[in-house]
Amino acid sequence: MKKALLLMVFLLSSVTLCSCKANWFGETIDVPWYFIVIPVFAVFAVSYVILIGRKYVCPECNAEFKPKWYQISVIFHLNGKRVVKCPRCGRKGFCERKK
Repeated sequence: MKKALLLMVFLLSSVTLCSCKANWFGETIDVPWYFIVIPVFAVFAVSYVILIGRKYVCPECNAEFKPKWYQISVIFHLNGKRVVKCPRCGRKGFCERKK
């Protein structure tokens, strides 16, 4: 968690030191840094809140577990199922989200 937070702070601080130029119908416009940082931060915050409260159930041993949010956000998922590793039995495969 600390590494992911530190990486996010580093990335956001590096973006704040620059600005972007956009070409809009042949006219060059300077885009301020906060037009880039605020949407990126909002996406990270919303995905963190959504993913942190989810529990998954292993179909093999019926164990309930909560994977780390950064592991959940980058793995393959399909129809509410995600490929995660069960901490109890070690099975890696599709696990359903507990409702």
